[in-house]
Amino acid sequence: MKTLITITVSILIMTIFTQCSSAQQFDKEAPFTISKAYYQDWVGGRQGSSGILITFEIASEISKDIVLDSLFFNYKICKLEARSFNKKYSITGNFSKNTYVERNIIMDVDPRKEMANKVPDVTINFPFELSDNECIISYIIKEKRHYFKVTNLKKEKTIFYP
Repeated sequence: MKTLITITVSILIMTIFTQCSSAQQFDKEAPFTISKAYYQDWVGGRQGSSGILITFEIASEISKDIVLDSLFFNYKICKLEARSFNKKYSITGNFSKNTYVERNIIMDVDPRKEMANKVPDVTINFPFELSDNECIISYIIKEKRHYFKVTNLKKEKTIFYP
């Protein structure tokens, strides 16, 4: 009986330490130099078309060893994209808030007919605690995922698209 308790306690302690070590660790420096970081609300020409564009201006082109993955901001996640124009380099993430969606929703007196409606997906497991002007850049180097926390994002003027 004493052996069983010892084994159970050992397994419990190993589980606790394993979970603590699996938490995401942030890199102290990114593998690219961010010269300016800002976000802008944008509004499109169509009804319900809007979002947030986050831009990181960087000093040079990103190494081919680095694979940009995701951006975490304001309890949302999006894919990152590297851009270059006239020897100016940037990384962008676009969070679309497109609320205009044509849906065929069944509304009927008989609730069994309404069961064919698709249930909206509203659950998201957001892995970070961030303030309003912080975000996390996720990237992969040599098949290992890295995270870099960007603080003090500046809010710029809203972009109005036709």
